Amino acid sequence: MLTANSLTIWQFVSSLPGVLLGRRHQRLALQRELASLFNVSPFRIELFDSGRAAFAALLAAHGVQDGDEVIVPAFTCVVVPNQVPPSGARVRFVDISRDGLNFDWLTLEAAISRRTRVVVVPHNFGVACEVPTWLREKHRQVRFIDDAAHGFASQCEGQWLGSYHDGAFFSFEYSKNLSGGIGGFALLPEGMLPPQRELPEVSCLDQWRLLATLKAHLYSARWPLLGRITMAVVRRLGLVYRSSDAEVVDGAPHPARALPLVSAVLLRRQLANLPAVLRHKQRLAARYQTALAALPQIRHWPASPDTHWVRYPFALPYRVTDKAALARRLSAACGLNIGVWFDDVIHPAGSFRHCYESGDARNAEKLAATIFNLPMNIAVAADATLDKKLIKLVQALDSYLKENA
Repeated sequence: MLTANSLTIWQFVSSLPGVLLGRRHQRLALQRELASLFNVSPFRIELFDSGRAAFAALLAAHGVQDGDEVIVPAFTCVVVPNQVPPSGARVRFVDISRDGLNFDWLTLEAAISRRTRVVVVPHNFGVACEVPTWLREKHRQVRFIDDAAHGFASQCEGQWLGSYHDGAFFSFEYSKNLSGGIGGFALLPEGMLPPQRELPEVSCLDQWRLLATLKAHLYSARWPLLGRITMAVVRRLGLVYRSSDAEVVDGAPHPARALPLVSAVLLRRQLANLPAVLRHKQRLAARYQTALAALPQIRHWPASPDTHWVRYPFALPYRVTDKAALARRLSAACGLNIGVWFDDVIHPAGSFRHCYESGDARNAEKLAATIFNLPMNIAVAADATLDKKLIKLVQALDSYLKENA
């Protein structure tokens, strides 16, 4: 899976001297730049070491407590529901749309009860949506919080994703649209003041681990063999920075920390180049749409030009027993890095289930068993070479579909 979507090796190297300006300077500058992009007050931007920590802060800010219910889409990453139990609230999974990537509003409306305090609104792969006015008016006690981890800088009818509901949380993890290795922020609702608190800092050792891991990801996007070698060395030295096993396997909540200095520096560098990144990703999306149109059996989701895709998804017409094996086969055939995200309704497969039972969300289960994705990475050139690779991908998909007809 290609990560560090909007970060180049040159940006990585050239931005690092910025750490000499210190944490306070870089965080305040990033806060101002994010506020300027979203056209909001800087006081509405609260920085964290992860999007999941930002989500937990929004739950607390909205007063979620014992006896409440938080609705989470049944097509999500495990770290999202992990943040709910510490508030005392109960996680409730609701299925996604049969034909889309996000909620069906009528299904969601039927699931809302008098105990529902928060609904987490997904914007999977960066496709932004807005909760209908009639739904918000009918359930005024509910707060709709955007899971914008996939959709930094996506827009919905001219509005920035995260600016039109009751707050949003964004992620800057390795695989997201802007990458600080780790990091995230909460966009607070208008009128809500951020809490006055001091968050613990990410250690210097962890920041070195973060840089080592991010460098391996950057190499993988450009020189796959070098990337694999670098990652193997980083792993051998114990320098891989990733989510803890406790979060994935045991459903442990993430302890909030401050955004690391190195992450703030890297993010500011990418923000300065955001318009060019968006244009490049739209060119990639257009080529993917054209290529996949040759196979009507393959489902994909063309979206508005204001979508900032984190990856470009497509789905086969029937379930795949071993998605990882098929992804490797397709990658070998076309030379593109084919991903399998999400590989389960609660990603990654084998994660803590939060009482989810098989069959609770049939649409999400079907999608998780059929969906793949193409890279939305600035290291992938939108040129004739890409077109040739896409022809090979279509041929490989066509061959697979005929084998399994």
